Amino acid sequence: GGAGDADASRMVKRFARTVVAGTEDAARVRTLDACERTVDHLFCVLDDARRASTSASASASANALASANAFCEDRLRAVRQDLAMQGLFADDPVACGRCCALLERMIVRAVTSEAEREADASDDDFGAAALRERQLGKTFGMLLSAYAELGFDDDRHVERVGRFVSMLLCVRLRDGTSELAGDLRRVGVRTLATKDARFAMTCRAAFATGNWRRFFAIVDEASYEHACCLERHFAVARIDALRSLNCALNSTPMKLDELARVLRLDYASDAETYVKACGLTVNVDESAERTVQFRTSPFTPPNLSRPDVAAALRAANRGFKSSSPA
Repeated sequence: GGAGDADASRMVKRFARTVVAGTEDAARVRTLDACERTVDHLFCVLDDARRASTSASASASANALASANAFCEDRLRAVRQDLAMQGLFADDPVACGRCCALLERMIVRAVTSEAEREADASDDDFGAAALRERQLGKTFGMLLSAYAELGFDDDRHVERVGRFVSMLLCVRLRDGTSELAGDLRRVGVRTLATKDARFAMTCRAAFATGNWRRFFAIVDEASYEHACCLERHFAVARIDALRSLNCALNSTPMKLDELARVLRLDYASDAETYVKACGLTVNVDESAERTVQFRTSPFTPPNLSRPDVAAALRAANRGFKSSSPA
């Protein structure tokens, strides 16, 4: 149908930027029950598209799955908007808890779907990726507001809040402490003392200090959800690790197999992709082993905003925590 049209049986509608009181748009704001049914249906659409993609050709599979993702992302934006129009059910703790559960499901689906895209080097629509990041940030913000209505220090919710605050910290790993200070003060000490929040803070500390060995060791112990949140930072971490190696080591050749282990990559060819992207020298030694020589050419950080560069590095990131648990 046209923009904003609703599906009468499933209450699925397109996202519309404004909803004005007294208009037809406002009359179509869905109830919480309808929003829950909509999300159930949209997730079924995505799951069906994933199952169908396994039996289709590579190009048809990618196109069908991309279309299903785009459809569901737009409709989920409309769900979040309808929830916001109802004031997060501040006067009804039960409804507010249901709203939190719905937003939590949307966040988990968003971060795991983004990790799947990271593993797909053919998905290089950076405008769409930036939009997804903004929408994820808005969903996190709305969830924190809903948690505030329930009470951050409530014993019934503190572990639950800690789980999603930790996911927010992992997604925003490159943000400075000052940018996160407001959210951290808002959630309080008890939330930050939970196991999940402590994990995220430890991961942030390793990332901020450039301790890449520690960072990837932490990621190796992460839950699937946390690994999905962190995966968007892997390219930046590996590039900075290469920069550190280039500064610290001499020009003695290092085998690419060894470098792959240091960078926590699956294959020497993946390490070579990173080395060449950073302008470093790759040679072949007398035993026909491919090696990298540091300090023999200028270190040039790759431009990750270039689709071809980012796609190549995404392909090199394959394998590490990229598959969902059984």
